[in-house]
Amino acid sequence: MLKAQSICAKGGGMKKILIGIFVLVATAAFAANNFSVSGSIGYASATNNGLVAGIEATWDCRLYQPEKGRLRPTIDVEFGGGGFQAAALMRYLVPVGKTGLGLGGGVGLRYDQGVQAYFRGDLMYRLDRYLGAPVVLGADVGYAYGFGAAPQELVAHIKAGYCFEF
Repeated sequence: MLKAQSICAKGGGMKKILIGIFVLVATAAFAANNFSVSGSIGYASATNNGLVAGIEATWDCRLYQPEKGRLRPTIDVEFGGGGFQAAALMRYLVPVGKTGLGLGGGVGLRYDQGVQAYFRGDLMYRLDRYLGAPVVLGADVGYAYGFGAAPQELVAHIKAGYCFEF
């Protein structure tokens, strides 16, 4: 326990641990089904953040899928006025008919100057029927509840990306 505390107490130790976890999960995602990568532009409401830009990776969970909808682990990594920010969450998306639209929400952890509990609503739209390529458009709005020095903030993104089918 002391070793973990001393690692985290050193400057940037927690950030390095979180980055390592994100890299490991993202690497494992390439063995997953229905993997998509999107660039994102958004807004984080903490006073030092404002406009943020980054990348989101999401894929279908192979361990369990409910009868309706899809469980999609997701990783967001972004930079803004407040510096490095990241989120890891589990999303549940339900298709709306056969339109290519998916609606849902997610829960997870976010990092912005400290650890935050993260709750968000999601919208994802696949344009493959119109473009002939699996292009994905999406948006999300969430609330990050900060612990300790981490801010409490509203977070929103607009995303465009590509869905790789394995």
